[in-house]
Amino acid sequence: MEQYQVLGVAHPRGPHMTAIRRSYTPQPPAAFRLSRGNFAALAVLYALAIVYSSLMLGPDGLHYVPISAAEAWQKFRAVRFIDNASDQRSDWIANMLMAIPLAYFVNGAFTQRARWVRNALLTAAIGIAFVVAVKYAQLFFPPRTVTLNYIAAQSIGVLLGVGVFHFEHRHLYRRLQAVYQRGDGLVIVLGAYSVLLTAYFLMPFDFTLSPDDLVTRLTTLSISIFPGAGRDTAYRALLVLADLAATIPAGMFLAVTGRNMSFHGLMARGIAVIIPVAVLSLFVLSITPFAFSLVSRTVGVALGISFMWSLKGKDLWKRHYRYAQYVPVAFPVYVTLLALANGLLNEHWLNLDQIGATLESRELTPFWSLYIVTKAEAARHVVETCAMFAPVGTMIWLRRGFWSKGAGLSAFLAFFLSAALQFTRLLKPGLIPDVTDPFVAAFAAAATFRAMPELWKLFEQEAKNSVPRESNAIDVMRAGGLFMGIEVQ
Repeated sequence: MEQYQVLGVAHPRGPHMTAIRRSYTPQPPAAFRLSRGNFAALAVLYALAIVYSSLMLGPDGLHYVPISAAEAWQKFRAVRFIDNASDQRSDWIANMLMAIPLAYFVNGAFTQRARWVRNALLTAAIGIAFVVAVKYAQLFFPPRTVTLNYIAAQSIGVLLGVGVFHFEHRHLYRRLQAVYQRGDGLVIVLGAYSVLLTAYFLMPFDFTLSPDDLVTRLTTLSISIFPGAGRDTAYRALLVLADLAATIPAGMFLAVTGRNMSFHGLMARGIAVIIPVAVLSLFVLSITPFAFSLVSRTVGVALGISFMWSLKGKDLWKRHYRYAQYVPVAFPVYVTLLALANGLLNEHWLNLDQIGATLESRELTPFWSLYIVTKAEAARHVVETCAMFAPVGTMIWLRRGFWSKGAGLSAFLAFFLSAALQFTRLLKPGLIPDVTDPFVAAFAAAATFRAMPELWKLFEQEAKNSVPRESNAIDVMRAGGLFMGIEVQ
């Protein structure tokens, strides 16, 4: 296929020229929906991941101890509830949340959605049977902990997953589809992000539930000014910038849901959410809050609102090429920030003898790094890894354009970068390489590349929707698109 160059960026030439003209009057992309086969595949993969993490991983790696079925059954019958302290609540909640996606995927694999009661009962039965079977199998892999606490937590998660699925598909999906068809798909995307970001700030949800918990929290609570206590100044500054950047899409959400509001009104809405979330974090036992978050998140919201306002009536087609020009400069800066975030920019190195003395073979087991920490910390690590390597897919998409294939390239580059970082961590004292990160990074970059075209269309639609109907800006945009298409041809 022939290539043409616009502002130094190569793009294929052909039938897409019509898309140039239409980019100024974009239509909402087709609604995304998973098929039964997709749900079934996700259910199987997720179940295998649970089995692997529950049986194959342990303090000493794989540790199978053969016992008779009768002995195992006697041990299983002796399983009881354990009166755990408040510090175990986060792990209990994490076990409950872990089972929600499993039930959601299993329920989606059924065919006749009209028989939702039958499907719900079957899903609940399959999910709880799976939970019990995995806990029974753990008896053969000591020293895994098997208690009724965890069985109850995951069973509750299964029931919640069934409830979430049916609430979404019977009520929420129709409303979101109506919003999507009105051309407000960006409201859905940014709204979902804002909800997940709030949940991330409050993880692992182990709130104080008793007077004793409250007294313990108040007496042991330590609030620092900046995050990352004990780390160097550059790393702590990077954490503040990451906290700021994470809230920019939340400010964008406020802008798209309050197009007719003033900047001060939108900021008041943002602060009305930031302060309660900060106050709630004071009552989460596992969180160490920092005071500067009130400033960084407020600035992030302000930047998000300003960014969406800057798109009003703008030609995002031209901005695509403008942003693509910055990629060669942004990529080295991005790699430097990755190295800083992984603690690699210091002068301390290990030699080969020291590496051999400190490295354990079990540390090279897939998902080992996620097993040795709490489930909440593991979830945080996966989210942070996805956030760190999603820009790879964005930058490759900006350079390759709308019609090029690049998901494989994005996955390969992210995998290579993450693997190089993990190998470098091997040479640093006190840092443990994570063999799981390259795979998470590859998935994040490829998924971002695939999502960028549709996400960009949503921003184009928002740029058009934000222009007042009584103005002639839309006509000007359409004319500009026509003349630009003629000029490129």
